[in-house]
Amino acid sequence: MDNIKDYVKSLNIDDIPWHRMVTAYETAEKYPEYLRILDEMKDLDEVKMAWNSISDFEHQSTLFTPAPFALVFLVRIYRKAKQTDTPEAEWLVNQLNKCFKYYLEVCTDADSMKHAEPLENMSDILNDKYLLPEGVNLYDYDDEDEFEELNEKLFPEDLFYSLYYYTRIILKEVI
Repeated sequence: MDNIKDYVKSLNIDDIPWHRMVTAYETAEKYPEYLRILDEMKDLDEVKMAWNSISDFEHQSTLFTPAPFALVFLVRIYRKAKQTDTPEAEWLVNQLNKCFKYYLEVCTDADSMKHAEPLENMSDILNDKYLLPEGVNLYDYDDEDEFEELNEKLFPEDLFYSLYYYTRIILKEVI
């Protein structure tokens, strides 16, 4: 396993191929924009909009590829918000507290089920074989069977469990 703390500490928002990561509803291509809005904490309505938009890395206890990476930045935002005295920061701290606890429960549940071994390194999640191919649009898949085939390719067992495994590691830093 790579040194997870060093990896997470050095991770930059632009290091992540967000546009190639599938969420519950689309790709994560707008995540950098949402994360910047959350980090700036300037306007409560914008903060709430960004939060609602970025929360699709989890749906009904299922984590999607951007989850551990989004959480790296959300943990940073959380730490900053805890030291900021604004309504936006207070709202974010409360929201993130609840969500971090919930995500940790989801990861704990995943650990109790039969699962594959996690990928050796968190960075392995960014391997091309786990990402949406360049130039492929999710909305090009009208055929449900083709879409299901793509999902099976993008979410093999080792990757699927790794999303929970690395998310738990990241969340253990704050909870």
